Amino acid sequence: MSATRPAQSSPSAPPANVPATPVAARAGAPIAPIAPIAPIARVSGAELRRESVREAFFNAARALFAEAGFSGVTLRRIGERCGYSAAAIYRHFEDKTALLFELCAQDWVRLAAALADARAAAGTPALALPAVLDAYVSWALANRHSYHLMMMMGLPADAERAIDLRWGERFPEDPVNAVLMACVHDQQATALIDSMYDPGDVTNAVWTAVHGLAALEITFEHLPHEDWQPLAHRQQVLLAALLRGFSQPSR
Repeated sequence: MSATRPAQSSPSAPPANVPATPVAARAGAPIAPIAPIAPIARVSGAELRRESVREAFFNAARALFAEAGFSGVTLRRIGERCGYSAAAIYRHFEDKTALLFELCAQDWVRLAAALADARAAAGTPALALPAVLDAYVSWALANRHSYHLMMMMGLPADAERAIDLRWGERFPEDPVNAVLMACVHDQQATALIDSMYDPGDVTNAVWTAVHGLAALEITFEHLPHEDWQPLAHRQQVLLAALLRGFSQPSR
């Protein structure tokens, strides 16, 4: 597991009762909102310039970490890539572990926001999970370097411990997990997923499955896989299998 992959938040209890209205009626109910991603506060010109410099560091670091791995990257190399000295980077980050953490934390919030937007745009609870899984894979493939750093790159033990500690402090409740969990509750409210299943367990299974789909696409980007079905087809099969597996058992 990548060091920047956060620990799962503790599972929440399943809904006490599924409404007794017909499934079709419940499926058309509006989606219950989740806590929004915190809005970006207005900043001064100096702060904007500082953020612009940090973004240059982040862009260079994304590419270098993807090319050389954690051990093959230094702050000096990052500076050379984006036209700054190592001393300039040290004014922003104490070391490359701190830079990697901030980079991944920023991108994690971006991923969570994309998922939250997809869920809100889905319109009904029944459509929320398919929309969010599609958004997850789309974001991962559109931001391959970012996704690889957050979810697929191995780290030395000391860097992993340092990032895990910072991650828990920055994200007491993981924002990506929160959106996926909300989708599971949506599915349970429409009886597409049986309420007998713990939402946390279902969320873990959903996340594992969609991450595997995205990771395979990234890993095999330049390798032959002509015998694979199109991504959209594999995504539909995955979703159908998940819903079937967590549906009400036959009686």
